[in-house]
Amino acid sequence: MRFIVMLMLLSLCSCYNTSAVRSVTPQEVMGLLRNDFAILVDVRESEELKDGMAQGAIWMPTSKIESDENAWREFVSKLSKAKEIIFYCAAGVRAEKVAKKLASLGFKTANMGGFSDWVKTGLPIHYQMTSF
Repeated sequence: MRFIVMLMLLSLCSCYNTSAVRSVTPQEVMGLLRNDFAILVDVRESEELKDGMAQGAIWMPTSKIESDENAWREFVSKLSKAKEIIFYCAAGVRAEKVAKKLASLGFKTANMGGFSDWVKTGLPIHYQMTSF
């Protein structure tokens, strides 16, 4: 009986998602960027950038991440595991997906949600795409 209980516990532990992604506010992100503790990544598509990007963000569209394995590997190779990698998109769904993908590689990641969250706080916006 004890063996069965242990087996069940081990089974449950193996299902635990170790690549958890935390949620952060735009204000938290700005503080992390100012202190050089994070990298902010915009994963929206090019047609979504007409309203600008969060100041300090780099651009890596989800479509490229999902369709171009070489571009993904190159992107990951330029990141530092010493910094938290924070993602945002239009509503947070794609950001969460990409953050989980990167977290599975051992990076500390976070999801800021949507660009509108940044805009609502009045934080700076820039209109020049900065790719990584």
